[in-house]
Amino acid sequence: MRDGKRDGRREGKRGGRGAARERAAAEDGTGAVRGAGRAGEEAERFRTADMAGACAYVVRMAWRADRARLTGVLLVQFATATGLAAVVLLLRGALGDVLPSGSSASGSPPAGGERESARPVLAVVALIALASAGGVLRTLSGGWQRVLTLAVDRGIMASVLHGAARAELRSFEDARFHDRLQRAVFASRSQPVMLVTALTGALQAVLSIVAVAVAFAVMSWWLLPFTALCALPVLRTARDERDADYRLHGELAEGRRARQYLEQLLAGRDEAKEVRALDLGRALHRRWSARYGEEIRSTAAMVRLHTRRKAVARLLGDCGLVAVVALLWWMVRLGEMDLPTALAALGALLLLAVRVQMLGFVFTTIGAAALYVKDIRTFTETPAAGPAASPPGTPAPFGSLSARAIDFRYPGSVAPALSGVSVELRAGEVVALVGRNGSGKTTLAKILAGLYRPDHGTLLRDGRRVTDTAELRASSAVLFQDFVRYKLPAVDNIAFGRADTAADMDAVERAAECAGTASLLRSLPHGYGTVLSKEYTDGTDLSLGQWQRLALARTFYRDSPFVILDEPTASLDPQAEADLFDRIRTLFAGRTVLVISHRFSNVRSADRIYVLEEGRVIEQGDHGALMSAGGTYARLFRLQATAYQGTASGERL
Repeated sequence: MRDGKRDGRREGKRGGRGAARERAAAEDGTGAVRGAGRAGEEAERFRTADMAGACAYVVRMAWRADRARLTGVLLVQFATATGLAAVVLLLRGALGDVLPSGSSASGSPPAGGERESARPVLAVVALIALASAGGVLRTLSGGWQRVLTLAVDRGIMASVLHGAARAELRSFEDARFHDRLQRAVFASRSQPVMLVTALTGALQAVLSIVAVAVAFAVMSWWLLPFTALCALPVLRTARDERDADYRLHGELAEGRRARQYLEQLLAGRDEAKEVRALDLGRALHRRWSARYGEEIRSTAAMVRLHTRRKAVARLLGDCGLVAVVALLWWMVRLGEMDLPTALAALGALLLLAVRVQMLGFVFTTIGAAALYVKDIRTFTETPAAGPAASPPGTPAPFGSLSARAIDFRYPGSVAPALSGVSVELRAGEVVALVGRNGSGKTTLAKILAGLYRPDHGTLLRDGRRVTDTAELRASSAVLFQDFVRYKLPAVDNIAFGRADTAADMDAVERAAECAGTASLLRSLPHGYGTVLSKEYTDGTDLSLGQWQRLALARTFYRDSPFVILDEPTASLDPQAEADLFDRIRTLFAGRTVLVISHRFSNVRSADRIYVLEEGRVIEQGDHGALMSAGGTYARLFRLQATAYQGTASGERL
């Protein structure tokens, strides 16, 4: 049996690492095999602990979500199990009244003849009443479970989203964090609900088994060990299937992520135009189908193996039941047991067999669901590394914001994104960052906005060291080059600039006017209430330039003392771009503005310009001083100027 189990586990494994371990164990001899066995036992203990932890986690979440319904469901399970035990005992009593207690297999009646009594009728009525009450309770419990699972689903998904919102922006640059987040989001969709349902079924099965076993023990206690032996093969194969599903889940995780990405490429709205322009549909579908085929083949191999094992286990268990039935019959013939007790014991035995098989199925379901819930726990129970949310309310203005010798490196990157960078921003100034692509401009802007924490160096606000980056975020308004286009009403796309307070329509309209998009929004089918996506009823879409104006309006609405504009005119036409930069001091009067731009002509009026290259500040000063210095800024400015005049091709920035 032990060798068969080891062979089955090896057959269930897929992948080079598992095969390599087996070969190494075979070459090392019996000592290596024993070591592998100990490692396997340790891993199994961890898996059992994980399953128990996942179940406890879901129960806690269910208690927090709706303790009244959870209590009701538990009480119904106890009542149903107790009723089942009562049914078995009532059945024995009814059979005892109908059948002569001393009858044997020969069927000869006892002395005294037949005796009419109302007790059998009353017993049948009691059975019907118990069955009816059980049906009503199960109906109530089913409704409660449906609402309870929804409440649990909301609570768990909320914890995942809260954990994602609390994480530092830098975490999203880490592939391991992204993997944990995606697995947690995927798992939270249905697995907790499945686990709640499975746990309820397991509780019902366990309580039923205990109740029937108690009733069975009252009649024939010495048969319980034989009955338990009949259940062992089913429970053992259920455990082995759970372990195999655990291994398969880990082996298929990467392939599933790749398949989901291919599904997004094939079905995503934003990707649709390029997929069709390049005729990628067939190629992507082939890759998707191949990934799915790998999962199907691996799953089919695991299912074949454990289907055979479950079939054998079922036959062994049923053979054991037949042996117990034969023993009961033999004892009746010998007169060691009366026929009513034997028949009631037989009914209890069949009930036990059904409940044990149900428990085996539920056990497998719990094990599979617990694997995914473990992903949720790993993500949500990890202490949040990120700072608290930005405090609500009107941010306090500042006189200066400085960065001193800032170093920053993205997770997994070899070269630093910033190295020894120092900049100074004073109230009311317009400061510009220029440089080639990848020089560190946007990274520096995110640090100044409190979105990244520097690895080394100091941030100073009004000469005071900044220890809580939430303070910087609360006083900053950032317009990114890759701004988000919210598929929500237009008013939300603007009012999200300060979402901690109710939308102020007067402020929304003023922000739209400043951004030059008010007339467009008023002309929409439902004005500012129009949903900006054609994926929704009566929704509409905007051009990229119109979306950029809307994002600019969101920046105005935030009304922060520090404004960061990262390529704010990338999608605007030349006239709109010139108008915005000509009016930037008027539009953002009294605020400190940090501008990132590739077009040097747009930043020539800045109070101070920082030139970045490979994560370092190589030049700084106003336009006149930098041109007089004749350095990198002057060279790139002249290259762009000649390119616009058509006399030379400009260098890509």
